[in-house]
Amino acid sequence: MKIRIIVCIFSLWFLYCQSPVRTLDGMKFQPGKKKIFILVSEQISSFEVVKKSFMDEGKNDYQFLSLNLDGNYEGIDQLPAQIKKLNPDLILCIGSKSLESLAGKVRDIPILFAMVLDYQKFQPEKHGNIAGVSLNIPPETVFYNFKNYFGEINNFGVISSRDYIQTLKENKERLLHANINLTINETNNSEDVPSKYESMKKYIQALWMIPDPKVISEESFLFLVDSTISDKKSFIVYSEQFVKAGALFSTSPNYSTIGSQLAIKSQQILEDRQKPSQVGISPIIGTFLTVNKTTMKKLGLNIRMDGIDQIFE
Repeated sequence: MKIRIIVCIFSLWFLYCQSPVRTLDGMKFQPGKKKIFILVSEQISSFEVVKKSFMDEGKNDYQFLSLNLDGNYEGIDQLPAQIKKLNPDLILCIGSKSLESLAGKVRDIPILFAMVLDYQKFQPEKHGNIAGVSLNIPPETVFYNFKNYFGEINNFGVISSRDYIQTLKENKERLLHANINLTINETNNSEDVPSKYESMKKYIQALWMIPDPKVISEESFLFLVDSTISDKKSFIVYSEQFVKAGALFSTSPNYSTIGSQLAIKSQQILEDRQKPSQVGISPIIGTFLTVNKTTMKKLGLNIRMDGIDQIFE
């Protein structure tokens, strides 16, 4: 029994020592400039772009400490207390897990967030000390960008789980005013995607993919790439990585712009003394357009490339 207890204690100690949270023990702000602590969920290039842009904007006015959890969430329950000891004037959370670890647990320090798809589930309006930049791009922006290059296409389809249906129905009503018809098919299983696509394809000119993990798997995505090309339908996605993998077009966030938006919000909170609830949650201002030229040729399309930020062949 004693051996088991010793092994258990050693295992917990080892996990703590391996945890990125352990790094906080050696961190300390210097006296002087206002203090911002940055917590990043994972080592993802877009997260780093947001962080760098934010820090570049504020390098003359603030001092920064930063911790990247790198996807290792051992000891994450200790984060709120550890960060409070550092006594930052503001915390920036980049990524869902970083916001999840602090929302509702740190209430007396302003929190900004970015790169969080499902921020609503953290109820920022309930806590009062949370503001940020939403990662969602309004469908009006997505379709406007698409039509600007590919012409007057008005019939779009989307496959969604129940999680997004209500929002999509609201979007559908709003899009009608812009002469855009959105056909919605619901499924909570990615294995149903082929049948859902087949049932809607005769009604649509283009398929729109949203970041819905219940619908999009590697298999369902590749099926949609092949099927849309075969059926001469445009496939619109939300990330340049999906365009690189064969989809036609994406409108994705401009990550540098997100950093700049966060910098403005930090100034409003730290310099203008606005409450996070007053600063609020803003939509993305800048977008990044990507086209797959090989897919475009397979679809028999030919468009101008000026204004396209990235082209895959």
